[in-house]
Amino acid sequence: MAGLQDIRRRIRSVKNTQQVTKAMKMISAVKLRKSQERLVSLRPYADKMKSVAMSVVGRIKGHHLADELVLGPSAQAFLNPREEKRIRVVLIASDKGLCGGFNANVLKKANAFFEGRSKADVVLDVVGKRAADWARKNGFKSNREYLGIPLTGVERVSREVCDGAAEQYQNGEIDAFYVIYNHFFSAVAQEPVVTKVFPLDLDAPANDGKSSVAHLLEPDPNTTLEALLPRFVETEMLRSLLESSASEHGARMAAMDKASNNAGDMIARLTLTMNKIRQASITNQIIEIVSGANA
Repeated sequence: MAGLQDIRRRIRSVKNTQQVTKAMKMISAVKLRKSQERLVSLRPYADKMKSVAMSVVGRIKGHHLADELVLGPSAQAFLNPREEKRIRVVLIASDKGLCGGFNANVLKKANAFFEGRSKADVVLDVVGKRAADWARKNGFKSNREYLGIPLTGVERVSREVCDGAAEQYQNGEIDAFYVIYNHFFSAVAQEPVVTKVFPLDLDAPANDGKSSVAHLLEPDPNTTLEALLPRFVETEMLRSLLESSASEHGARMAAMDKASNNAGDMIARLTLTMNKIRQASITNQIIEIVSGANA
């Protein structure tokens, strides 16, 4: 059995660890609030943009001269699917650990997605050191690595990735663009998902020339769609990055809260053990004093 000094040393060590986990929980809570605020403000904008894009597509398809319309390069790139032979994928994980199953779940999703696919047919971008480590471990050569991206830099990353992917698609270098990330539901609930960014599934039923869009489109639906689609794709990429950021900080906050609680339980058990040893030692000393007096 460990002595009193060993137990006191363990209690001090656990208390120091508990201070660290509590501090990390507080930091993650602040970062979660910032990420969540940006995500919550972006979601309605992204949903409305998708709704408008679908409505514009519906107006074009429902136009009586739809077969004569010539779509612009962006519309052709984002709306016309083709056989997927070569794809571009963005894998989003974290730079650091201590966030529960956040990284393990998204990397497991990536393993399932890439199963049966040739590595030569995948152009992989990674966000986060854990994603970069996974790529090297599994034999993927990363096209681009984005490490240590602050919250203020996600717009630059989304713009850069989407511009490059759109150019590759228009040049016939890739046939689809995917993002693998953790979708944020709450601080304790995240789910890894695979999202196909483009070609887009924006099919809307023909409406016989009657648009469901309540506002006027100038100069015309085709030009509007040409300007709208790149912005829409960039917004979807930005949303994925913010979803992953909020999920990471939520998972880390929950993990550190659990670690702090476990440390408290361990301190209580060690303190109880220490008190029992002290009590036994005092009892033995009393017995020795009584025995010596009787002798």
